[in-house]
Amino acid sequence: MGNKLEKSRKGCLPSQALRPLRKQANILGLSNQARIIYEIHHHGNSCSRLVQDRIDSDEEVRCCVFAPDDENFLITASIPNGNDSIVRHGNGLGHLRVFDVGVSDRDTGKIACKKQILTYYSEDCDISSDGNWISFVLNDGRGEIGLLKRSKTNRSDVSDRLVKLQPQCNGITGQTLVCQFSPDGSSLLSAASLDFHTIRETNELRVWNVKSNQMTKKISLRSLAVFCGYITGCRFSPDGHYIVVTTSQEQICVLKTKNLEVACMIRKRCRDNMCWAVFNPRWTHEELVCCLQDGRVTVGHLEHLDYKDPQSPLKYTCQNEAKVVSSSTIHSCQFTHDGSSIAIGTSDSNILLLNSANLQVISSLDCKSISDSFQQNVKVNGISFSRSLQYLAAAYSDSRVRVWQLPVRFDLRHMCRVVVLYHVPANKIVHLPVPAAVKDYLLYMPQG
Repeated sequence: MGNKLEKSRKGCLPSQALRPLRKQANILGLSNQARIIYEIHHHGNSCSRLVQDRIDSDEEVRCCVFAPDDENFLITASIPNGNDSIVRHGNGLGHLRVFDVGVSDRDTGKIACKKQILTYYSEDCDISSDGNWISFVLNDGRGEIGLLKRSKTNRSDVSDRLVKLQPQCNGITGQTLVCQFSPDGSSLLSAASLDFHTIRETNELRVWNVKSNQMTKKISLRSLAVFCGYITGCRFSPDGHYIVVTTSQEQICVLKTKNLEVACMIRKRCRDNMCWAVFNPRWTHEELVCCLQDGRVTVGHLEHLDYKDPQSPLKYTCQNEAKVVSSSTIHSCQFTHDGSSIAIGTSDSNILLLNSANLQVISSLDCKSISDSFQQNVKVNGISFSRSLQYLAAAYSDSRVRVWQLPVRFDLRHMCRVVVLYHVPANKIVHLPVPAAVKDYLLYMPQG
């Protein structure tokens, strides 16, 4: 397994060692208690005359992502907050922002924002597995995806050259919601939900070649007889062979990446219950976790109907289900890089860390327990773990990204892994004179 992964992923690993997060002088070292160490406030600053009354309005943060080679490098995607969510083309109002966490602006004293790009209702962003590319939803009239390249000389900076991936779908324009890199960084997945001309849900998936900036394949899920609702998310499996798509009607569809054929359809009945699904990164594609807005989390196993034929359709078997929240709703979910835990973001600002094996709650990150003045009904829209698993960044609906320092893990193997990641570039780890299983462990490679 190790030799196979070494050959397939050698070119998509970071070429620099992981840069540790710089912490403020008043922040102590490791702790057994989770705590917020940084808070980044997002303000709108559009100069459009149409939105002069909203120039200084706050923005709801929808997504945040750590870079795989730098715990200080954080990107965010934001949209108009509250009543500003209904926008007109040309207003922009949303932003992609690039932050260097741990570095403060000399004039304001706030965390340094290295770059800011005006977007139109952008809800998603991502960083490639080698850390070289940033993708984000631009939606500049034709549902565009934006691509930025990070600087080779200074990894905290990004290039000024913006590459736009345009749908080119016969005059039809759509609002893109999702953009995700494939595990090897060669492809980009996007999902559009709405046709602006007909105001009709399109639910179109597109796969792009990052190098050529060309669309290689697409499918309209609206054409499937059993499909209903609109897309809430889509992700590649850890081996890149499958794509999971979730909808607003509790449906999960697994597609083959090669030809976008349906490999498995889960929950064919339509229910008014949004859901999100993530593959467990510990396995190539065998374990799928689904988080439903009503508070349920399910763990399922995917296997081929014909175990001798890897191209045969997949069969889904639910292995575990738990109701993890009752007085609130679920709005986001994310696995740790080693697949041991899954973080659940709720509508009451709480983040639950669950054991992925039994769905038992390990710990809770609750802003309300830290500050009595914290406002109610704040959603956690997105979650990202740093590569060392020592920090968690969360995107909140109150215009803030909060960086949590997680409780120290008293696991000698993991502590050794963190030390290696801080000192050895990931693309050099594959050449270390150690067993293949050790390399896989150090690089969080999936097993299968």
